[in-house]
Amino acid sequence: MDKRIIFVRHGKTQWNVTGRLQGAHGDSPLIDTPEVQADLKALAAYLKLANLSAVYSSPLNRAYATAKLLSKNICTQLQVVTDPGLLEVSFGSFEGLKKETLLNDYPTEFALLSSRIDDPRLQQLGIESFSDAQTRFCKTINKLAKAMDDNQTILVVSHGAISQLGIQGLTNNRYLSGLSNLSLSQIVEKNGHFIIEKYNETAFLTHPVIQQKNTSIK
Repeated sequence: MDKRIIFVRHGKTQWNVTGRLQGAHGDSPLIDTPEVQADLKALAAYLKLANLSAVYSSPLNRAYATAKLLSKNICTQLQVVTDPGLLEVSFGSFEGLKKETLLNDYPTEFALLSSRIDDPRLQQLGIESFSDAQTRFCKTINKLAKAMDDNQTILVVSHGAISQLGIQGLTNNRYLSGLSNLSLSQIVEKNGHFIIEKYNETAFLTHPVIQQKNTSIK
């Protein structure tokens, strides 16, 4: 019997638009435009077909607000449950800085960050170890999967970097690209192993061309 987990990256935020690095300690609000509202409704319509049994979210408001909006548009009575294991990677003193600043002032560190390479120079800046973050996320997903019944599907609303790292770790696939805002990824547990069924899908959105990959790092 299968257990499915759907991952959604939060909606686009003000810092996403301005190109600022946004991690566990930066939490700019979601932008509210007719295009974004239409995309949320389109994603909710898509998710409604999944017959969700639970909705989980990172405690950060950009993810929690996205999860609440999706739940409302799906018309489900499910409560959004937050879990700190779903938090974005902490980017330390780089939080809130623009990509241009990082490229100009910290070229070596930014290259390491972009490649998800753990290095003492990053940890000295207060940046969370990528391997530690991946382990944290994977433990959380395994915990949620263990609590599921067979043939159930749950929704997890989280963040670009941590979801990418987590899905890589859960499926043993190192070569996954960044995730777009409101993109959908899906894994299934079969015989104790997770398999990717969908990754970074946005075709169902009303305005997929305006979707932005996880450019906060790349």
